[in-house]
Amino acid sequence: MEKKYLNLKNKKFIITGATSGIGQAVALSLLNQGAEVIGVGRDESKIKDSELIKSNFFIFRSFNLANTVGLEELITQFVSEKGKLDGFVHCAGKEETIPLSVYKADKIRSIFEINVFSGIELLRIFSKKKYSNEDASVILFSSVMGELGQPGKVGYCATKAAVLGVVKAAALELAKRKIRVNAISPGVVKTPMTQQLFDQLSETNIMEIENMHPLGVGSVKDIVPAVLFLLSIDSKWITGQNLKIDGGYSIQ
Repeated sequence: MEKKYLNLKNKKFIITGATSGIGQAVALSLLNQGAEVIGVGRDESKIKDSELIKSNFFIFRSFNLANTVGLEELITQFVSEKGKLDGFVHCAGKEETIPLSVYKADKIRSIFEINVFSGIELLRIFSKKKYSNEDASVILFSSVMGELGQPGKVGYCATKAAVLGVVKAAALELAKRKIRVNAISPGVVKTPMTQQLFDQLSETNIMEIENMHPLGVGSVKDIVPAVLFLLSIDSKWITGQNLKIDGGYSIQ
């Protein structure tokens, strides 16, 4: 049975990237905690067989975060119907491996739009008192690649490093309203996005990645409990931090 966390029942959260992977798992766990969830993703068909759509406390909104125009209107509608938000988790992200020699500015900009700019826009909207309650909690997903380097991942590493800077600055700015802002940095977790990467690699390369994690490659279930903790009042004195959940990847 999933642990019950303080102060999550009847709370309202936005989860981006809710159609798969960590985002979908977080949304389901929040619903199990008695929270109300608005899930944001590009393709609603991906959750047609999910437990999410069976819940009366889940609303899905199809939205492409590569262009944030219209995002505030979406949040305005939800808040007018359900009430102010108690937090959000920005799980949506884009991963790519491209050699630096062919990595043009437009391509780099496209990954920043999803991994960084959309998170900043969500924070901008959420910071307004008409949309959020005090004592709320925000989680932006970074990655161990935000502090470590890897060939072919200049853009990805840059975006995940930028997220950490956003978290620190936003945590200080929103502290006056007791709103906490933290980052979670996973190692390699088995998700559909990871599988797309693995499909492009040889068995040898996959084994090398797995061996980089002393405790093995992770699953979404390894990440969700930390998300629930940071969203709950149990973490009321934690802000501006980067929680690494990586099976030991980053300590080597």
